[in-house]
Amino acid sequence: MVRSFRTKFEGKVLKPLLSFLKQGITPTKLALSISLGLVFGLFPIVGVTTLLCLAISFVFKLNLAAIQLVNYLVYPLQLILLIPLIKLGSVFANVNPIPYSITELLEIANEDFFRAFEMLWFAHLLGIVAWAITILPLGFIVFLILKHVFLRLNKVNHL
Repeated sequence: MVRSFRTKFEGKVLKPLLSFLKQGITPTKLALSISLGLVFGLFPIVGVTTLLCLAISFVFKLNLAAIQLVNYLVYPLQLILLIPLIKLGSVFANVNPIPYSITELLEIANEDFFRAFEMLWFAHLLGIVAWAITILPLGFIVFLILKHVFLRLNKVNHL
């Protein structure tokens, strides 16, 4: 099973990313595309990451396919980190951002999604603050590591 996962990962993720080097994208641009796809793919508001990554790819002239591939790969992680980021933001602000039970929120969301979103805007704001404090520095570290790796791969393989 581990070998199957590794084979799938290499075929569906690693080879396409490395093929961008062969197509002429610089190691720095590829590292930036991947790290920004990771960072903005983890943005704590579900449903906006694709548009954020699209805008960032145009603003910084990055590879759209690379940034979106990483964005889609980290989607499950975005969902997993959503509540912890909100809780971390509430610790930073020393407030209770969600004074409702899960049952109440689900009932409200089923009746009127926009009302539920309006009720949770402060929680999302706290999540964004925690994201900015934790994920943005992580993205910078990932960028530096990937830049180094891709520069070495580029030299070794003469891509």
